[in-house]
Formats: sequence, structure tokens, C-alpha cells
Amino acid sequence: MKKLILFIVVTFSLMSTATAQSRAEELFKTYRFGLFLGPSINSLRPTSSLIDKYTISKGKGNIGFSFGITADYNINERYTIFSGIGLDWRGGQINAIHDSSAPASDYAKSANVTYRQQYLTIPLGLKMMATRIDKLKILAQTGFDLGILLSQRGDFVIMPNSGATVIGAKTKLSGYATGVPVNIGWYIGPGVEYDLNGKNAVFASILYRNGFVDATTPKNNNAGLKFSDGNIRSNSFALRVGYFF
Repeated sequence: MKKLILFIVVTFSLMSTATAQSRAEELFKTYRFGLFLGPSINSLRPTSSLIDKYTISKGKGNIGFSFGITADYNINERYTIFSGIGLDWRGGQINAIHDSSAPASDYAKSANVTYRQQYLTIPLGLKMMATRIDKLKILAQTGFDLGILLSQRGDFVIMPNSGATVIGAKTKLSGYATGVPVNIGWYIGPGVEYDLNGKNAVFASILYRNGFVDATTPKNNNAGLKFSDGNIRSNSFALRVGYFF
């Protein structure tokens, strides 16, 4: 009798373990989590070269970096919805020169600002498998991201309407040149994924990102240091590599 009871207990334990493993494998096929990192080339691009009598031009870009967590929801073999959370370092340079020697009293004659901005980013997008070659997937991906400004530093040379030129290097930009607290953009690019063992995988992608909203608000600068730069869009080319667990 004891042997029979022991046999039943062991049998049910094995069945429960097999069921749990099956559920875990099915869950893994639906949801995945990973880590990513990589460099980016960033710039700020004016949508107009002339605004409020200021001539606006794009300056040099900068090299940034991003890392974070990615989460996948596999709809089927070909389509995957993804999100996550990450940190992005972006920025670029903007030049603004007033076409008159006498702008309004609170506004500057010229400004040269290099922005270095850090954002907390939350993406939402879709990955589409183009083809599979053995364990290698070739993908296309597109989506949107929400960026919350965490910090902004940079360099500036601002010539006010009166008084001495104001110069700063690698300093906080608040009061001298400010950015918007929330940035929204879209991105698109190709990617690849290589299956290691049926559960884990490595991946890489190249993404182009373009901002939807004005990235800077220099009209909120301190009195005498304000200037207009129109609508400035934040652009990036990013390389990302990562690992799915």
C-alpha cells in the first residue's frame, strides 16, 4: 500500500513538473526580456533657417550612448511587439544670429549652444521578420519613443543685446539654453537576431530616430539671453547590440 501511495505521489510530481516546464516554455515563446547597449551619432536639426529675424543653422553633432532593458511580446513567428526602458545621451549644436544689431531688449544678438542631454526613454514598436537563415533572423523594426529629460549640460557663447558676452563650458544649461522636458520621436531600421540554444539569443540593430516635437526652448532663457531658433528636431543614428535571456 505504501509503495502504491509513493508511486502515485511520484507520478503526480513528475506530471506537475512536466506541466510547469511546458508552461514555462510556452511563456518564453510569448514573452522575452533582454539587455541592450550601444553608441549613437546625434544632431539637432532646425526645420527653418529663418525665424523672428534670427538665422538658424545646424552645428556639429555629438557621440552619445544608450543602454537599457527590452521586453518582447511575440504575436507569432513573424511579428513581435516590443517595449522597455532605457537611458539615452543625445544632443547637438545650434547657431542663431540676429539679422539686426538691435534685437528686443531681452533677446541676444547671437547664440552658439552645444546641448548634451540625457533622457529616460520608453519605446513602443513592432519588429517584423523578413527572413530566416538557419538560426539567423533578419528583421525590420519601427516604432515610437517617449523621452523624459533627466539632465542637460553643454557649452554656450551668447552675445546679449548689451553687456559682455556670456560663455560657459560643460555646465548646466538651465537659464542659458533649455530643452523641453518631454521629447517624442519615431524610428526605423534593420536588425538581426541569432538563436543560441532555443532560449537565449544575441541581437543587433541600426536605428534612425527623428523627433516629432521641438527639442529646445531658448525663449525661456534668462532675460537678455533669450533667442529664437524655431522648431528644432532631435535626430540620431544608433547601433544597438544586446542579449535575450
